[in-house]
Amino acid sequence: MINTINRFVFFSYLQSYSGMQLFMLYKAIQTVIEMGPIDALTGNSKNTIAEEKLLKMKIENRVMTLQIDLNGNSDQHYPVKVLDCDTISQVKQKCCLQIYKNKPASEIPHINELSLECHGGRAGKLTLNDIDIISVRNNGFVSLNTLKHYMVTDNSSMTLMYKQHEQDDVYKNSPRFQTERARKENIESLPQEMDEQEEPETQKRHLNYSNLPDDVKSTREVDYGDIFLNRLFHTKLLLVDYIDSALEGLVDQQSLSISSRYFLCMLDRLGKDYNIESEVLQSWKQECYATRIWAQLIGKPDILFDVNVPGPVGPCLDILRQVVVESFTQTDNKVNKESPTQKLLFHKDIARYRELIGPFFASVMPVTDREFWSEIDKMSKRQKEDLKFSRYSTLDQLYQLFIVKYRREIIDDLEDMEESKDLQFVNTLEEVIDLMEEASTNF
Repeated sequence: MINTINRFVFFSYLQSYSGMQLFMLYKAIQTVIEMGPIDALTGNSKNTIAEEKLLKMKIENRVMTLQIDLNGNSDQHYPVKVLDCDTISQVKQKCCLQIYKNKPASEIPHINELSLECHGGRAGKLTLNDIDIISVRNNGFVSLNTLKHYMVTDNSSMTLMYKQHEQDDVYKNSPRFQTERARKENIESLPQEMDEQEEPETQKRHLNYSNLPDDVKSTREVDYGDIFLNRLFHTKLLLVDYIDSALEGLVDQQSLSISSRYFLCMLDRLGKDYNIESEVLQSWKQECYATRIWAQLIGKPDILFDVNVPGPVGPCLDILRQVVVESFTQTDNKVNKESPTQKLLFHKDIARYRELIGPFFASVMPVTDREFWSEIDKMSKRQKEDLKFSRYSTLDQLYQLFIVKYRREIIDDLEDMEESKDLQFVNTLEEVIDLMEEASTNF
């Protein structure tokens, strides 16, 4: 319940202040990671702050710019930066991010709904796929096709097309079939996308050779020892300004909302009334303010924003979530060469953040009940005006979240309470359940 209340009272604060900083941090992580090679199958990447997701290989790659024509609309081309080691799916994803950069994720088409086409050359139109009949196969593995595999050059013009899900039937004796047949006889056979189920014995690979046989892997991998840690530090340096901005926004007294201040002051009053030790009270504040709110929003930005968090980004966000939690605790954790890499990465930064956060809770300005309820009233009116709120959707979510999950426990409690017996709450609840189940069946 505290978590739900906190999210409600922090809503306006997120809209006006910290929301932008959190979004910029998320986008910075995504952009930095996608600047370097990413293994499409494992999610391991060259640019990361998560050691377990580090691509521990030397990957030769070249940055290119593609001129993308969306759905055959030749009037406008979108320049998209890609790597020649990107798979076709990765290229399509980068195209979507560039073309629909001002759209929420829910309005961006999925890459499976799109095809990437290259026009020109003897073959005419060529549809690029991750796997086709010209994919490289070796030792039971098939390599995902990349731009380098297709010999795509810098500044090439390509078309991103919406796939046609419904096509007219073409019979062998129809004029259309004869025309298509004659056309195909005059050009080279084009690579066709293959069903992955056609090769059940074949495993796929992209950049990472960790799943190859030892004799093959030994010729591919490079043992960097501790040198690869430099990549982690380099990536952190690229992100540190965005991390600092986000952390500073969390403890900015000037922009701290009235409802946030009231909540923290309420904990102080409870601590005073019940003679709670200062260390315990501090732990309450850290848990409610940092761990349950800000750490969650940093670790899972899709809670707050309409975004689809890519696989390689998630582990980096999880590390930053832990950094936030540790920064709000005042326990000094010693670091040595045996410490986890993430502690080595952020050891000095956490010490700096603790100095910033240390006086935060003690310097929160008190808020009266009148000021708080006035703020809540404003928030309620603002939500009615600005937010699209569906009663039926909310009812369904509450029903699924509580009634379906705890049906027996709720009914037992209502039967034990004298007040609910007099008001016949059990009968009313069972009627609601019958209506919801009937509606679900009819739907």
